[in-house]
Amino acid sequence: MPTAEKSTRSSTSRGGAAQAREEVLDMLKDDHKRAKKAFRDFEKLDAEKQADECRQLVEQTCGELQVHTTLEEELFYPAVRQALKEQDLLDEAEVEHNSAKQLIEQLQEFMQQGQLDGKFTATFTVLGEYVKHHIKEEEGELFEQCEKAGNKVDWAALGEQMKTRKAELMEELLPQMDGSSLAAELGAGAEDRA
Repeated sequence: MPTAEKSTRSSTSRGGAAQAREEVLDMLKDDHKRAKKAFRDFEKLDAEKQADECRQLVEQTCGELQVHTTLEEELFYPAVRQALKEQDLLDEAEVEHNSAKQLIEQLQEFMQQGQLDGKFTATFTVLGEYVKHHIKEEEGELFEQCEKAGNKVDWAALGEQMKTRKAELMEELLPQMDGSSLAAELGAGAEDRA
């Protein structure tokens, strides 16, 4: 009898870990979806005729990308690095983040100077290409490796840390979002999966 009870607890724990892993990966995938949508939306805008809309979209997208990259660099990458066999995936991801950060800084400078011209549009377009490439590699390769990592990562603890840190970063980097928007932002992915 004790053996059956132990195996039931063990499979429940594995199921809980798998669910927690999926929640962590889904949180990151939700960010990816929003970023891809923002870049598609930007393509439909005319920077000269719709300067305010372009500026708002770029500010929001850059803020969300800063939140996302910080989450990955502070919490996600260190947690999975010790569990993954292929460290080069994380090294590449970090280099891609650095390139994206440089482009975000350029965009912020353009906006501060009121320079919403062709160079501004080109910079945001290139950022979009980098981000889409990064997402493709992350979801296609890195996340697959994470699924193989199994219980080598405390996915439940990582998920809680990421939710808490994301709320802090959203408040810090995207203060224009009110409390209800923030709650919707943090809860949307969980509700979609429920």
